[in-house]
This record gives sequence, structure tokens and C-alpha cells, in this order.
Amino acid sequence: MSTLSDEMLDRMFRAANPATRPETSGLTAAEIAVREKIIRGARPRTSLTRRGWALAGLPAAAAAAAVAVLVAVNVLSPGQQASALGPPPLDYAPAGTLSSVISTAEGQLLSAPDVAQESRVSTVGWAWNVDMSEKQIEIVPQDVVLEWTPGGTARTVITAGVAYWTADERPDGLDGSPYKPGEVIDTIDSVVDESWVPASVAELNGVEGLEPALAAFGAGGDSSSGEVLAAITGLQQYWTLDDAQQAALLDILVDAGEVTVRGETEDRLGRPVIGLTVSSSVPERVETLFISTETGRLAGVESELVGPLDGLPAGVISYTMWDADDD
Repeated sequence: MSTLSDEMLDRMFRAANPATRPETSGLTAAEIAVREKIIRGARPRTSLTRRGWALAGLPAAAAAAAVAVLVAVNVLSPGQQASALGPPPLDYAPAGTLSSVISTAEGQLLSAPDVAQESRVSTVGWAWNVDMSEKQIEIVPQDVVLEWTPGGTARTVITAGVAYWTADERPDGLDGSPYKPGEVIDTIDSVVDESWVPASVAELNGVEGLEPALAAFGAGGDSSSGEVLAAITGLQQYWTLDDAQQAALLDILVDAGEVTVRGETEDRLGRPVIGLTVSSSVPERVETLFISTETGRLAGVESELVGPLDGLPAGVISYTMWDADDD
């Protein structure tokens, strides 16, 4: 991380606060990779901790300015129960061995019918965005749809989801979201060139191109399973991958090691899934990949803290659900 200048880090932080940003433009794949390495692979530097932030697994961050429209909340204000501001933890039931889970998922993925690769991504996500402001505003889930054409243009439409609480249930001291469910928060138009997406990602076609595409997000042959999952998350922000590609990604993830079965549950969209956890260099942080028990497809990712860390509360701090259009 020593190659990152303070100017670049400051620019990434400014992107997380729409109030101070003159215009919205997407993060590049390289910047997404940097962000994912910071938030998954190491504790923040002092300057990061002082600002207090969490930008993990954000929805459809291919126009990753999705970070720029998350509603701000100050989790450090006295008297506020920060851990109560996020979604409740999921309940897990036993789900068998890792080999049986992967074998079943790959069997489903490699049988007909097949989901085709598509440069359109529909996600639902939520994440902490800590802003040292005077006001606390509830964070609502966001529906994000990215559509783009290699060598052409991209459009990301970000829409407010349904709040976790009614007005009567909302915690004291927390103002309601300024957005109504279904209201468009932002529409982001981008030019698809190599500054927006590297060629290895834009030209992805079939299973053979997966490793070069993952390398654009910092994952290589010696990467840990946590690093591989971060790269998979980055890649899925650009593409809805076909079933064969997703089966190959499961193999790459498991081959990286330290993947364990967390259990069976329902994801944030109410779909039946099995959660797999991956390696983490931050002991307080747990990263979970969800696999659909109905299709074998990668259904989403979730990040949570088992204890407070650098100003963030224990509990779920982000999630991104993929294939959201299918529900």
C-alpha cells in the first residue's frame, strides 16, 4: 500500500461523500481493487481511522460511484447504539461439508438451462458510510442497475430501497432517509474506455479470461481466499457471469484455501443460500459468500465485524446481493 499517495486516498474518501463532490464519476477497476485491499486485507492507516469509514462490497460499483450516494450516518455520536442501525444478523443452520456444497453447486451450474454472460448487472446493497457530520440519517438498501457496452457507454441507475424500520420503529436520534422507496437517487453516465475498465475485464468472454480479469482486481495465483473473493466481487460489479464462469470461480476460490461452510440461511432478498467464509487478515472481520441452493449461482457477499473496529460497530457493515432482477 505504500505506493498510494495521500492525494489518491483523499480522492477516494471524497468520492464517498456526495455533499462535497462537485460531480459523480465512477471509480476505475484499479481504484476498486485498491479499496477492496484496504477494507479486506489490512487495518486502515491512522489517516483512514481518523476519518472513520466503511466502503465494502458496495452495489454495482462498476460505476462504483455507488459509494458516492450512500446516505451518511455518524456512528460515533454519543448515546447512539450504532450496532442497531444495520440489518440484523442472519441465522445459519448446518449445511454439510465444503466438498458437498461445492459439488452440488457446480452440478447445478453446469446443467441446463444456462445463464448467459451479460454486461448488465442488477444488485441490491447496503453499507456503512461514516460521515463526521452533525446529523444522523438512516441508511436504506439501494437497488443498482448497471448497463454498459464494451467500447461504448455505461449507465448506472441507483434507486432507494425500503427502509429497515417504520417511523415508529426508527431508533431515537436517527432521521429518516430523504429518499422514498423506488425514488431514483442518482443516474451516472460514463464512457467505457480503459480508464473506466481494463481490457482484461472489458474483453472477458468465457472461462479462459477469468484469471486475467481477476488480476485486474489484484488476485493472482498466490492470493488468499479473502483476496480472491474481493476480486470476484469487483468482477461481478461489471458482468453478470454465465454459469460455467461462476463454477470456475468457485474452483479458484476453494483452491486458494481457508474456505469454510458457515451454514444454510436466507440472504437479504429472502433467497435460500449457503454461506461460505474466507480467510481474513483482520481477525475482527468476517466475509461471507452466499451460494444459491436453487441454482448454484453466487448470490451475494456480506461483511460483518465480530467486535468493534476503528470506529465501526460490531455487526453487519455491508452486503451486496447479485442477480437481483431474478426476484
